[in-house]
Amino acid sequence: MRYEVVITCALDGRYNRAPIGVHFRGRDVNLHLYQGSHTYEILEREDYFVVNVVSPYLIAQSVYDDSGNYSTIEYRGITLPYLSEAYRIYVVKVSKRKFVDLRDGYGDTKLMGIQGRILLERDISNPPLRPYSRADGLIVEMAVLYSRLGVARGKKREEMIRKMREYFEIIEKVGDKRYIQLGERFLEGVNEK
Repeated sequence: MRYEVVITCALDGRYNRAPIGVHFRGRDVNLHLYQGSHTYEILEREDYFVVNVVSPYLIAQSVYDDSGNYSTIEYRGITLPYLSEAYRIYVVKVSKRKFVDLRDGYGDTKLMGIQGRILLERDISNPPLRPYSRADGLIVEMAVLYSRLGVARGKKREEMIRKMREYFEIIEKVGDKRYIQLGERFLEGVNEK
């Protein structure tokens, strides 16, 4: 199964965070990154990153920029950033990279497949116990669509924007103020992508 998480990594003292879908297979972690992202550029060169298990809201919020509440963890002389709000973290070392030219519904791009090995896992905080809200899943879906708008064209792009608006209508009904504001931010940014 693929899980939505936030990856944190660093290059030249600059921290990066990005929402990513990852597959866990035992102690192995697999993920794919599209060329053009900061995370792609960093993990093309760096061999370590942190998988942060966080709230759906923080996954969606991480689409926008690299600012956040970071802490660091030391592993064998290497300092790695993680998100202070994480529930659990996994320190991962890249064991294999595979580069592929990809043609899909979004166009032509390069994809980097990463296989990594979990070196350390640590619980940071307990997730709050609260009932599930449909806003949790929908804000993540809006974020995924928003992150792909820059490569989508024509009817595909129009369909993605239509879906984002549908999701936002539901978020307005079932989400709290933070979710509504984040959804509005995604819709305002549609023309910038």
